[in-house]
Amino acid sequence: MNRNRLLALLLTVLLVLGALTGCSATSQAADTATSTESNSASVTTDAAMPDMPSASEEYFGITSDTVAESAPAETPESEPTGESEITGESEITGETDAATLSEKIIYTGSVSLQTTAFDETLAALEATVAEIGGFVESSSVSGNTRTYSDGTTAVVDRWAYYTVRIPADQFSSFLTAAGNLGNVTNTSRDAQNVTSQYTDYEARLESLNIQEERLLAMLEESGDLESLITLESRLSEVRYEIESIERNLRNLDQKLAYSTVNLDICEVEVYTPVASAQRTFGEKLSDAFADGWNGFVGFCSDFVLWFASALPGLVLFAAVVAAAVLVVLRIARRREAKRTPPPEDEEKK
Repeated sequence: MNRNRLLALLLTVLLVLGALTGCSATSQAADTATSTESNSASVTTDAAMPDMPSASEEYFGITSDTVAESAPAETPESEPTGESEITGESEITGETDAATLSEKIIYTGSVSLQTTAFDETLAALEATVAEIGGFVESSSVSGNTRTYSDGTTAVVDRWAYYTVRIPADQFSSFLTAAGNLGNVTNTSRDAQNVTSQYTDYEARLESLNIQEERLLAMLEESGDLESLITLESRLSEVRYEIESIERNLRNLDQKLAYSTVNLDICEVEVYTPVASAQRTFGEKLSDAFADGWNGFVGFCSDFVLWFASALPGLVLFAAVVAAAVLVVLRIARRREAKRTPPPEDEEKK
């Protein structure tokens, strides 16, 4: 009987110990899950907000790094779940891919060409620029003054320099259209990728905006005069940097929206051959005859023009020479008459 009671008591103790062990394991698992979930929330919060020093560290010196990290991280109202974290990572990855795909490239080009119709070419160029939505940023026209033998003058061998801004999507088509205005002697194009520079400006601007907001919040909470002076000084520096970066971004946006093309237009009488071709003997002979004939005609034309311009002087010179000859002849005749005796004197002798 006593043995049966002892066995029953032993079984009861074993059952109680088993139950206690199960409860302890369950409680430990729950504590572990809670700790893991709490750590996950902490990591997510730390990833969202950087570590910040206390406000007392900024009392004597405010820097961009300390101000950027001065405000304490806000505790989220609810702990993030795994689904929300995954969604956030997907959104960030999508934004990164989109930023990578949208490359920011500045295009510049230059064209040098010859034209035999200078005024018409300039008019066509300006019309083309206006038609595609661009504008002339700068232009200059100059030339050489030639004085002809008849006294007339003319401006010849003119050349023009144009700097035009073209919408970026019309860059290639404009270079093609500009090449059709005359004989192209040189062309070049350049592409500058400023994506990294642009994103750096944006990141810096975002950081400075956050600093500005936090400095304003600190100004409202601070009651110390020295702290107010230090914070206001740093706030002025931050706002100056914000304006500078915004100005740089506007400059880049303008260059990205409108490509720059430099044009050099030269007036010529005959186009320079782009590529030399093999010429036959007959072609060379024909060109030599044509050059000789053109030279002879040019010489005759120049001589006729010179003679026409010098004719009044030649006539006057001829008249003076003729008068001088007549005077000399008359004087010579008189002297000859004095030397020769009259015929009557010879008969008396």
